Amino acid sequence: MHVALWRVMCDMKMIPFKPNIQSIRPYEPGKPIKELQREYGIRNVTKLASNENPLGRPSTDVLRAMRKAIREVHLYPDGSCYYLLERLAGEIDIPKDQIIFGNGSNEIIELVARGFLSEGDEVISSEMSFLVYPILTQVCGGRFKAVPMTKDYRYDLDGILAQITERTKLVFIVNPNNPTGTYLTAREMDAFLAKVPPRVIVCFDEAYVDFVEAADFPRSLSYIREGRPNVIVLRTFSKAYGLAGLRVGYAVTSREMTEYLHKVRQPFNVNLVAQAAAVAAIEDKFYLWKTKRLVKTGRKYFYKKFKQLGLEYLPSQANFVLVNVKRSGSEIFQELLRSGMIVRAMGAYKLPDWIRVTVGRRSENAQFIRLLKACLTEKT
Repeated sequence: MHVALWRVMCDMKMIPFKPNIQSIRPYEPGKPIKELQREYGIRNVTKLASNENPLGRPSTDVLRAMRKAIREVHLYPDGSCYYLLERLAGEIDIPKDQIIFGNGSNEIIELVARGFLSEGDEVISSEMSFLVYPILTQVCGGRFKAVPMTKDYRYDLDGILAQITERTKLVFIVNPNNPTGTYLTAREMDAFLAKVPPRVIVCFDEAYVDFVEAADFPRSLSYIREGRPNVIVLRTFSKAYGLAGLRVGYAVTSREMTEYLHKVRQPFNVNLVAQAAAVAAIEDKFYLWKTKRLVKTGRKYFYKKFKQLGLEYLPSQANFVLVNVKRSGSEIFQELLRSGMIVRAMGAYKLPDWIRVTVGRRSENAQFIRLLKACLTEKT
């Protein structure tokens, strides 16, 4: 063995890597479109995998605000997100000192984990939910408890309650849930919160709330207005507002909780261009309406086509649909990939025969159905 290499290997053994972090399997995003084009020799690639906005780009007003903001990128951003805070507080009718912004709602989840978890503390969620929850729990030295879903692929709230112990610090509930698209009703949520010990923090992750049509969906911000101190509501500008690449998310909670989380937050965590874009996005109601309409019609289209193909699917309140392809979802994913269509296989969620497809434009949705039908036909 080369002497220099031997020394490096010896030095690496001396580095104090934490076992709880060493054993983590990192979250795996999909490959960039350009890399897939190069690897598969494909010119046109359609991505319906990451639940991004189906319109394809932000509104003209948002782009204009971004171009204006770029002129000032030599300056640090406003650490308080002053103008964005003013505009959002008025939009959702919540006091400014009960809102905190993050580099995507993902960062808010990390702030909550870092702020409340110590070695051996417990976090509870569903076994079919956002994969970041168990990762961040393990990073903080905590123990993640995954509760199986009900037979209709919904959160088992009674099961979560049964898992709460003296070491439980956090409960994460994604509503509507990713990747199933199912949701919990207001009545179910009210009953659940009435039984949760006040010392346990309940985080409602509502990344997909803008696509909800169900009349009995919980009005989660009312929990904040009622003064519940242990509730945090997470939302994002990534989906319905088309700002996924800029990373802007926020949490709404009590004044005391907001003040506490600011102590964990890094300064200047939301960049200058992102803040300007988010303000403009709130103003553009027409863009949001177009996005919702496109998602609504796209979901109905998928339902119709899946029925025709004889495939089981889950009615969704989000901008994606989960469908059982009756064979390996990973195989279908690879076959679609070779044709330039990117979806999401669900093996990581213990759903090996399912794939998740994001609602896209009409032409993209039709292309997906055509390619899926071809994959299924080839095997029959």
